[in-house]
Amino acid sequence: MEIINKILGKDHDLILTSDWHLGSEMSEESGLEKIKYAMKDRHTYAVIGGDLVEAITVVDKRWNPETDRKLLPLQQYGEVKNFLKPLRHKILGVLLGNHDWKLASLYGNYIKDVICFELGIPYGTYTAKFHVGPYNLFYTHGARSISSVADDVIRREANMQLQLKRRLSMKAGDCEVMAMGHTHRLIVVEPMSSLYLTDDGHKIKAAYTTAITGGEYIPSDHRWYINTGCLMRLYREHISGYAELMGYDPFEIGYAVIECRNGKVKNIRREII
Repeated sequence: MEIINKILGKDHDLILTSDWHLGSEMSEESGLEKIKYAMKDRHTYAVIGGDLVEAITVVDKRWNPETDRKLLPLQQYGEVKNFLKPLRHKILGVLLGNHDWKLASLYGNYIKDVICFELGIPYGTYTAKFHVGPYNLFYTHGARSISSVADDVIRREANMQLQLKRRLSMKAGDCEVMAMGHTHRLIVVEPMSSLYLTDDGHKIKAAYTTAITGGEYIPSDHRWYINTGCLMRLYREHISGYAELMGYDPFEIGYAVIECRNGKVKNIRREII
């Protein structure tokens, strides 16, 4: 884990994006252009949550001759570096993903040594805490899937939101925003208040728990939870990818944006590609 301090202004947008998988024919590169355009705004920044490239070689059991391009992993990271170079001063950090991790055991840590070192971007390891001033952010690349076999769409969404919250809630008690990548799902869980009864010494009255920010512990119900999506398609014309072979259902492609206004997290927006 890494701790990164980067104080942002009271009014800013912070993009959380992961799982680009550049180098695969399934990668949706139009999403990168959308991110680049958004970051032209001087109040917009980004944190990148790992798996920027497919990073799969022919000796990897996941290699797919239909979808994995002929570019070598180092060339894939070179493409990422070229994309990030003009944006490097507005990127708070880059995390290591599981694809990067597996490749690092054989060829070295390209995220740390090529992307972050050469561009001067903070290296977040696999998990990082970002102290940005108005709030703290916990961001890990993540592990395992988030899914539901419920037969109702409302129940499925609720089940996945609960899984996300359970996966993250105990990881860092002082973070108002908690996020992970890896699953390719784009999920946002808002803080929720609970109704309780109290009295003024004479009369019973109802009240709601209020959000607590700052300090060493923020109640888990008062935090935001995010699964930061991906830029990789499940299906594409004329080829068969891993998701098609495994029979996965479709999900949204995109990323999340933290909207901070007047020093408070006002909203977390899902940007669909």
